[in-house]
Amino acid sequence: MTRPRESAAIRRTLEQSVHFHAVAARDLERLAQLARRRRLHHDERVENAGGYDSHLWIILSGAARISTSTAKGGEHVYAVLGPGNFFGLAAVIGKGVGTFDVRGFGATELAWIEGAALMRLLDDRPPLWRHFGALLSRRLMVALMLLRDNTACALPERLVRRLLVLLPAIEATSAEPVLPMTQADLARMLGTSRSRANTELRRLESEGVIRSGYRGITVLDLPRLRALAGKDLKAF
Repeated sequence: MTRPRESAAIRRTLEQSVHFHAVAARDLERLAQLARRRRLHHDERVENAGGYDSHLWIILSGAARISTSTAKGGEHVYAVLGPGNFFGLAAVIGKGVGTFDVRGFGATELAWIEGAALMRLLDDRPPLWRHFGALLSRRLMVALMLLRDNTACALPERLVRRLLVLLPAIEATSAEPVLPMTQADLARMLGTSRSRANTELRRLESEGVIRSGYRGITVLDLPRLRALAGKDLKAF
């Protein structure tokens, strides 16, 4: 079990997360008690994040950069996920091996729950199975949506939709949320060149929608960004 102070901090994140806030109070407390904390330096790797003994990981602060290597020696970036988000759940429930690489983006703190302990809790609390099954279903729907966007949407629409998908998963965040990422990583997510992505970012900046900075993109006008993105969006 975690120490009471650490458990309370993890529970606060779970309570504020769009993914976990609807979980019953007693189950949130149990999840927080099962969790351990781990700190990462910038670019420090989470070993075996997708292996058979994977855990459920929840981002408390900073961000987790999730990527894979390509056959030609390049890199594909799936997402840079901020506080309140999670990864590793599919490997825990499916007992499969992932091939993704997870690294801290900036100084990062994670909470992790051992896969076997999580499975025991889910078996003991059937309502949690429904909730965690819904999380996996939502993540699959997001993946399919992004595949469609990368083939069916022009770059300007694709870019704003990706920014919205990656909004922080913590409720009641700043009125101007910051998406932790580099412009190069955003270009990798979109399957385009950095120069083309930068051109679109500068256009959005000139319209007062966003502000690009070092390792982050600040959303200045969220309603406008949503209007540009269209419908049927789901966050990671």
